[in-house]
Amino acid sequence: SSQVTRGRLSRFTCCAAAPGSVGCQVAKQHVRDGRKESLHGFVETFKKELSRDAYPGIYALDCEMCYTTHGLELTRVTVVDADMRVVYDTFVKPDNEIVDYNTRFSGVTEADVAKTSITLPQVQAILLSFFSAQTILIGHSLESDLLALKLIHSTVVDTAVLFPHYLGFPYKRSLRNLAADYLAQIIQDSQDGHNSSEDANACLQLVMWKVRQRAQIQPRHRSASPAALACP
Repeated sequence: SSQVTRGRLSRFTCCAAAPGSVGCQVAKQHVRDGRKESLHGFVETFKKELSRDAYPGIYALDCEMCYTTHGLELTRVTVVDADMRVVYDTFVKPDNEIVDYNTRFSGVTEADVAKTSITLPQVQAILLSFFSAQTILIGHSLESDLLALKLIHSTVVDTAVLFPHYLGFPYKRSLRNLAADYLAQIIQDSQDGHNSSEDANACLQLVMWKVRQRAQIQPRHRSASPAALACP
């Protein structure tokens, strides 16, 4: 459901009904997360030897997931570079039987998955060719994307952390609201589901907004950059 923030009434996003209303949808079975059971299949970005002036790269990514008999699994991944150009975008075939394509949120349909033969290990191999341990990855609630990718990476900028909810942890502001408030952009407004490249670009623009804001308050001899915002 939508959050109760600053006097706004909470409503379910699917049907705009108030909390406590009768459910608007019926499914044959429950779905579950299922991704935290083990580290089987995970890969880790590795540190590369770079010259002093080398550029390890800054990328924003967004993943879409579906529900399978084993929980959430990846169905699409989009990566954009620092110039907001899409450098990688593919649908992904899950390992297990799909029980809910989650199309209303992901935008991924049964037809999209049916036409791809790309598997998660193939995606991981491509991403490891793009990313090193020094690469800055940007996203919103990035832990969900990294879990879906089964990718261990520590140099991150998460817009859910960079723009915290006024109630504090564990509450998070949605990417849609952040884009509206800070970028004056309306995203995730399609009935066909999210656009992963749009979401990734919104994350990148939010980080650059924060960089510009910090640059205005820092001494002139110090330059602000996404690297200054990255963890660890």
